[in-house]
Amino acid sequence: MNIGETICKYRQMRKMTQEEFALRIGVTAQAVSKWERGNGLPDVSLLAGICKVLRISANQLIGVEEKVVENGNAAAEQEIRNNMIAEPLVLEFGRGFLPYFESEQVTDYVHKRRMLLVGKTGKLMPLLRMRDNVELDENAYRIISYDDVLLTSVLDGEEMPFNKMIDDVAKICDKYYAKILNKNLVKIMIDNLAEMFPGVVDDIIPSKISYLQVKQELKRLVEEGKSIRNLMGIVEDMELNLL
Repeated sequence: MNIGETICKYRQMRKMTQEEFALRIGVTAQAVSKWERGNGLPDVSLLAGICKVLRISANQLIGVEEKVVENGNAAAEQEIRNNMIAEPLVLEFGRGFLPYFESEQVTDYVHKRRMLLVGKTGKLMPLLRMRDNVELDENAYRIISYDDVLLTSVLDGEEMPFNKMIDDVAKICDKYYAKILNKNLVKIMIDNLAEMFPGVVDDIIPSKISYLQVKQELKRLVEEGKSIRNLMGIVEDMELNLL
């Protein structure tokens, strides 16, 4: 399989159109179409972005990957890969709630709660994996972080039950943020800080202060019940400690 075929395979697995994929990596849809038809190759400067958007490794992109299934079933293999690593935040629900989670209203409400949480506390909620679980009662749901069940509850008769579930997700994220916080979230926060206030993190993070160190400092502040919204001040204080 060549690079174009690989891009096509994983783009379709991510349920992205050529136009959406092209927009996310900064090229035209015509360019993506050419790659997938084998009429050209992406510039080397685009490879990192392609891998990030498709959530694959460089080895996978160029066709050097270790197989984890015997029958070559790409969907089954991706499902296994997705379950290899415990995720920071997962919402599992009984099959009775499945119709509600097929609506765009759910993702809109997740966005709303994410905005409220980060605006109030500076805590960036990670991407929320939502999935049904046939082992749960139809009206039950649970919130999981790195395979630890942080909340189990049952709803019955709620007009819009997903609102209550997402509200609980936001509360759990707030309460257990020291556990949920990871280096990826820290990097997103630092990248946003660098974009809004150029120079604050230049030549500091990660060259002198690692993302892990920032994570540990944010974790300490959260455990002490302090806000982490003033990320600029936190970084500047960490820089002063280097002097």
